[in-house]
Amino acid sequence: MKMREILALLAVVPLFLVMGMSFVGVPWPTELHEVPVYDGTGGHGIANSLFETFAVTLVLIALVLAAAMIGGIYLAKVDEAGKVGP
Repeated sequence: MKMREILALLAVVPLFLVMGMSFVGVPWPTELHEVPVYDGTGGHGIANSLFETFAVTLVLIALVLAAAMIGGIYLAKVDEAGKVGP
C-alpha cells in the first residue's frame, strides 16, 4: 500500500468508529410516532410551519439550487478544457 492510502485509512477508521459509537449510545424509541407533515385545517404540520414562516427563504434557496444545477450541467458539457461559452 502506498503512504497516501495508509494515511487515508488512518483517518477514515477513527471517523467511522466515532460515528458508530454515537449511534450505539442513543436510546432509540421503540414505538412509532406519527409526525404530521401537512394539516389541512391549519394545524401544526411541518409543511404548514415551514411555508408560513420561511416561504421567501425557501423560494430563494430553490432558485439558487436550480441555478447551480444548470451551471454545473453547462460546465460539464463544455467540449474543450478551459473554454467557456458555446
